[in-house]
Amino acid sequence: MWFEVVDLESPYHALLGQPALANFMAVPHYAYLKMKMPGPKGIITIADDYQKSLACVAASSRLTESLVIAEEKRLLDRMVAMAGEKPDMPSDPKDTEAQGSFPPAKETKKIALDPTHPERFAVISSNLDNK
Repeated sequence: MWFEVVDLESPYHALLGQPALANFMAVPHYAYLKMKMPGPKGIITIADDYQKSLACVAASSRLTESLVIAEEKRLLDRMVAMAGEKPDMPSDPKDTEAQGSFPPAKETKKIALDPTHPERFAVISSNLDNK
């Protein structure tokens, strides 16, 4: 979607999108920073200069960068706060496996996944059907 910014000496300012440009039958030319549209007494030409355009882009870039930095800082502060609330993670991942959220079935059996590596196994309930 395209927008036109027109700097008018008026208390009202507008961003015109593609539907508005079509309604006004306006033709923007971005390389020359001009826009033409039909008016009651002939063609209306709105022109701007590159200095204002570059200043506007620079200001917009600074604003965007400051908003992004503020949002990243907010997310980082949130992550730091969440990390402070959680208990320390155990250094051994196998310790967390033992503290699973589901209690194991009372009657289980170990099934070897790889005969050459006996430490690789699955624990299943011994009450399962053969299907």
